[in-house]
Amino acid sequence: MDLIKLMDTAVEKNEIIRLLCGEKPYEIDVTEFTNDVFPTEVNYVLVNCIYNRINDVPNLESIFINCLKEMIQKDAMSLYIAILYFDACIFQEENGNATFCINKKELSEIIRTSVDYYKNTLSNQIQFPNGLIKHNPLKNIENFNKYYEKRYSFSIV
Repeated sequence: MDLIKLMDTAVEKNEIIRLLCGEKPYEIDVTEFTNDVFPTEVNYVLVNCIYNRINDVPNLESIFINCLKEMIQKDAMSLYIAILYFDACIFQEENGNATFCINKKELSEIIRTSVDYYKNTLSNQIQFPNGLIKHNPLKNIENFNKYYEKRYSFSIV
């Protein structure tokens, strides 16, 4: 898959959110060895389409952050995907692989408000654009939150 062309198309058509969510034609198949349900290869997209293209696409950092903010407030499915990217960003930052750092405190506050708003849906199930269904995504969010509270002293729930 030509990720440069894929990213260029998403930027040109203003479809970065569709890329991040793994909607067709931007779906990146998740490895068969994963034991969870994901809409796309989140870390792969983050590293190869965002971090590695930061110098090639004007304002990509702010475009990415604004897309996350929009996803956080859009619906339960988009919120969950945004949280997956939020977590992937933190992982990449901790490992020294991020080409920029997100404002964890600011995003966590927006996430917390949306998690509260969508709590009922997140306690049940969400369906991704690829048709896969994630049952009780709130459980994963709560597990992420335990780490954030311990390591960074903020909460997303």
